[in-house]
Amino acid sequence: MAAMSAPGDLKDDLLSLSREIHADPELAYKERNAADRICALLRRHGHTVERPFGGLETAFRARVGPPGPSVTLLAEYDALPGIGHACGHNLIAMTNVGAFLVAARQADRLGIGIELVGTPAEESGGGKIDLIDAGVFRQVVAALSSHPSGGTTWECGTTSLGIVGKRAGFRGVASHAAYSPEKGRNALNGVIRLFVGIDGWRQHLPGDARVHGIVTSGGTASNIVPEFAEAVFGIRAKDMEQLREMERTFGDIARGAALQTGTEVEITDEMRLYAPTAPNPRLTALLKEEMGSRGLDPKTGDVVMASTDFGNVSQVVPADYVGFPVNAEPIPGHSHLMREASASDLAHRNAFTVIDVLASAAVRVATDGSVRSELMRGR
Repeated sequence: MAAMSAPGDLKDDLLSLSREIHADPELAYKERNAADRICALLRRHGHTVERPFGGLETAFRARVGPPGPSVTLLAEYDALPGIGHACGHNLIAMTNVGAFLVAARQADRLGIGIELVGTPAEESGGGKIDLIDAGVFRQVVAALSSHPSGGTTWECGTTSLGIVGKRAGFRGVASHAAYSPEKGRNALNGVIRLFVGIDGWRQHLPGDARVHGIVTSGGTASNIVPEFAEAVFGIRAKDMEQLREMERTFGDIARGAALQTGTEVEITDEMRLYAPTAPNPRLTALLKEEMGSRGLDPKTGDVVMASTDFGNVSQVVPADYVGFPVNAEPIPGHSHLMREASASDLAHRNAFTVIDVLASAAVRVATDGSVRSELMRGR
């Protein structure tokens, strides 16, 4: 649990990295500048970088220690459309890159490797799922990461919601809305009925479930009965059984909306499943111990009302992450306030604490065979 703080020269590099990624937001699978900056920093500090990696142009890997099994630190660096780094992925990049560079100074001590893997497209697409499919995690003993929060507490061992995305396209019959409306079948009415049905459904959902959507197409002109309308929804729950049940109910509501309006509906997947996170209890205990030794009292066991493809990683290898605040007062995530706070002095001060915690935790797993045995028994 000894402190493994970043030295001064590395601190300057990591601050610059965070600020440059924050000022240059890039969307899923197009994070070329962010990946370039991270890889250049790793090479400047003497590390070999594999890129592209796992079949993804903007994914990469750096490694220290012996070949074979590894502890893996997962960096993210994609932004949100229209609002930039309002989820603080510049800080996720900074903390995991920093933790790797600090831990790498202990390379001679390691019983297994420590890797840094750059994972694109968390906000949309699921880059970690691509990397799972490519076999990147087959020899991973433990996966660690971080996530900034609009709350004011430190966290580990939290469970985020699983999510599926659904696209509901309604097809009707076009007609003149004034001259011959009786000959039309209004697809937009199907979408409206779908939203009304979901609003009624919500009152019967548990507090840790979510359904939310937008209309993506509603017609072309007010004097034409819309022959096509479409909406996209996210459906979230904390376990897979409930999530699958909610999918079935969503389909029933959509088909009922089509029946009411004389239209047809086609339901397709809008995104791949982001599984609920399943934090590993041994890793949670380790992270809590590391944070406690630094004067922090992290909350554990909470349900975070959001979703991440880190959940998919946690389903295949032992995994957990450090949640940390970026603002002194609570602010909403995915907001302009969160975007600005993700480049604040407070956010960066806390990020350096996260670097210390993650580096120490990674080295402990990589040097302590008993910890690894406990992790393997729990798989």
